[in-house]
Amino acid sequence: MAEEVDRLSALPLDIKTSVLLLLPIEDAVRTSSLSHSWRHVWTHLSSLCFLLSFPDDPDLHLWWVELFAYIISSLRGPLIDFYLCYYAHDNEPVDLFCFLNLIFLKGGLQKLSIDNNGCLALIQLPYFRSLRVLYLCHLHLLLPDDFQGFEHLEDLSLYGVCISQKDIQLLIDSSKNLRMFQGHVDSDDANTLSLIFNSPLLSDIQYYFTDSVKQVRVINAPNLEKAHVSACIGATSSKEECALIAALTSKFMPDIAAVSDFELDFETIKCFSQDVVPCGLGVQFLQLRSLHLEGIVSTLDERLFATFCCLLKNMPILESLDIKCLDDPNVLEGLVGLVEPDAFKVNKCIKKADGISCLEQSLRRLTVSVTNSINVVAMGMIRFILLNANVIELVEIIYRRGNEVEPSTVEELNLVEKASPDVNLVFSSTSDWF
Repeated sequence: MAEEVDRLSALPLDIKTSVLLLLPIEDAVRTSSLSHSWRHVWTHLSSLCFLLSFPDDPDLHLWWVELFAYIISSLRGPLIDFYLCYYAHDNEPVDLFCFLNLIFLKGGLQKLSIDNNGCLALIQLPYFRSLRVLYLCHLHLLLPDDFQGFEHLEDLSLYGVCISQKDIQLLIDSSKNLRMFQGHVDSDDANTLSLIFNSPLLSDIQYYFTDSVKQVRVINAPNLEKAHVSACIGATSSKEECALIAALTSKFMPDIAAVSDFELDFETIKCFSQDVVPCGLGVQFLQLRSLHLEGIVSTLDERLFATFCCLLKNMPILESLDIKCLDDPNVLEGLVGLVEPDAFKVNKCIKKADGISCLEQSLRRLTVSVTNSINVVAMGMIRFILLNANVIELVEIIYRRGNEVEPSTVEELNLVEKASPDVNLVFSSTSDWF
């Protein structure tokens, strides 16, 4: 009988490490007990992902820290990609500086992601010369006094990061290869922040406005193609907060007016609609071809809808409109009986007498995604587009599986008088969350 061949152990090292990359790090380390040929395979990993909850027990906490240090120090080659998502109790903050120094000594790090779900932790970044991607969430960031910038950094994401005015501007200015910025930052003192992007290679900016910033400006970004603007406010925000967000975004809009792809949330639109004269944009997006709107639409009123129409008027060559209705089913149930279908102009299906250029000449696709059933406002927006878009070819309504569209809704939309003879109305379902 021929001797059996251990094909798994005979695999080349690069294939073995590719297999281990698919496993949680603790399982990858355990493969060292499989056989002699697997004993040190995990030490050749160049990418590590840690999902940790640091315990409040001092002994267990120390054990986790020592294990972390052992794994990092045991790697035989450079660490290219490192991701840490952790939760730490308030009385046991994680010593990130120690971990980052261990990674720094390995050299070659290109992607660093730290997602903090516990108490706000202080982090000081070593000079990772090869760093290309930096993602930080809920951290207090300090730059060293001799910081010279990440010369290869292309993707910078800062979510809820506390930082000084000096450090945030230094980080942006020194990243000469910056192509994408996303997130929002908070001041580490009582002062507000100003962010100025003079980034010739910047092609994508996603910013979430808060009251911690005084201004966000893009003064030099000839390659900017995509922009996302959101307001970090809630349904209970005051008129003063809305006015502040409207003022901030109004100053920011002219800087991104040349983008071809734009994303905006309904909370920001709501801030604009607080004015006596709806829609204070004051800028036209003459190159915009794709617009994405998302948020809660159940509270859409006549003034907010007027702002929505104003947006469309300022986007004359718009080709694709994507609307995500992220309404909470519990909120919608509370509105039943309080909101009449004809309460909003959006639900009266008006044929616009003054005309909107993109509806008359360019809009060819509308996608509406609903997390729950199609509510009265979403229905009204779909009917409005069907009635006014002269060249539209596809209207797709996507709903979450299990929240099927009522037959009466399908029938009602099919009976709407459609401005375009070529429009195709499609309903589809998905199991994904939008």
